[in-house]
Amino acid sequence: MTNVILGMKTSLLVGAMLTNLLGAGTALSADQKPDFVSGGVLKVCTSGEFPPMEYYENPGDKDLVGFEIDVVDAIAKAWGAKAEYVVGDFKGLLPSLDSKRCDLVASGILITPPRLEKYDGIPYFGSHIVMVTSSSDAETKVPADVSGKVMAIEAGTSYEKMIADLNAELVAAGKEPIQAQTYPSASGVIEQILVGRATATITQDTTAAYRMLQVPGRLGIPFTYEQSESYGIYLRKSDGDRQMLKDAIEALQASGEMKTLLQKWKLPETATDVSHDVN
Repeated sequence: MTNVILGMKTSLLVGAMLTNLLGAGTALSADQKPDFVSGGVLKVCTSGEFPPMEYYENPGDKDLVGFEIDVVDAIAKAWGAKAEYVVGDFKGLLPSLDSKRCDLVASGILITPPRLEKYDGIPYFGSHIVMVTSSSDAETKVPADVSGKVMAIEAGTSYEKMIADLNAELVAAGKEPIQAQTYPSASGVIEQILVGRATATITQDTTAAYRMLQVPGRLGIPFTYEQSESYGIYLRKSDGDRQMLKDAIEALQASGEMKTLLQKWKLPETATDVSHDVN
């Protein structure tokens, strides 16, 4: 009987010790943050020219706004730091990690294998090509519905080939091709839809979201292409730092804060439902 009682006490003691150790481990994990934010500042390089991800709302503004700015600010806050943005040319952003001019790069930048050879990157946002129409257009539901009508396209983009390929299919099926008209800018393309000169355009969902913010209630997205590209946040190679950045992003996703930010910037609700791994 005595041995049974001693065994029970021992089990309870071991259980209590394990509970305390696990609790301490959890607290330690929650407090972990990269060494580069130990001074309370998170330096982030960005081009600041990709609305609605990051941009200056008005000429002369000193503070950047945008979805990705809000995300990085939230990550900095979770690490007990304040984000400080270093604005520069897009092509020089990743090299700025090498010179330690910044600790993260967040600029609507795609996750690609060549970039991952030199830097760590966490994908967190899936971007799709979409078709944009007037919100009052109930007939145009897929790109083929623009057969015989005008499609406004930004010149020099891959969208021109997409329409050319679709036209080949339409003609082969005995239908009228789409009348593709090119314009030098995304804003010019959208303007053609707003004034009724074009039935639709195709563009990136991020661009569409920004234009919809500018003209509330006047544009719609009836069709989203299946293929996607992943935007991410880059940092210098470090297994520990990469894991902490991944944890911070996943915490935002799990808490629902990421969804709230997507709604704020009129971005697709499923845009951040992506894998945060790169393998």
